[in-house]
Amino acid sequence: MSFLVDDTQPDRHDRIRLFLANRENVIAVLLAAADFEWTVRRAILALGTSPNADIRSKVLSRCSGLEKYKEAWTREVKQQRGKCLKEVVSNWDEFKEAYKLRHTLVHGVAGTTGRDYAEVRINRILAASAAVCAYSLDQGIDLYSRLPVRQRPRKK
Repeated sequence: MSFLVDDTQPDRHDRIRLFLANRENVIAVLLAAADFEWTVRRAILALGTSPNADIRSKVLSRCSGLEKYKEAWTREVKQQRGKCLKEVVSNWDEFKEAYKLRHTLVHGVAGTTGRDYAEVRINRILAASAAVCAYSLDQGIDLYSRLPVRQRPRKK
């Protein structure tokens, strides 16, 4: 499965949940986590204040993990848009707890997970993606379309 800009979020989330329905619990968890990271990275890029190239090279190139995304959001988005990531994802603590399953699976602490356990966590992760997407739309940015480009000022 690939994530394309032409996707819609509901379609993408439905495809992720299909893996759960097909008893591919681990794949569904990992795809939900990838969806969140794709979404939050695009939001930071689109809603940020710095030129896109700077955000890509100086912020997102070294950004991995929820705390780093939260810091990048604060640095690039909060100053202009007013909300920190923890406010956008209103159930941040539950989301953060759910996201730990991704780490457990990726780092080999567990090789699988039960369907019911995974489903609750997948729903929390996808809800966080939906919240970031909705906030972006409220700010006039559709993350599933071409993003605005901010360039460095040209030197004279």
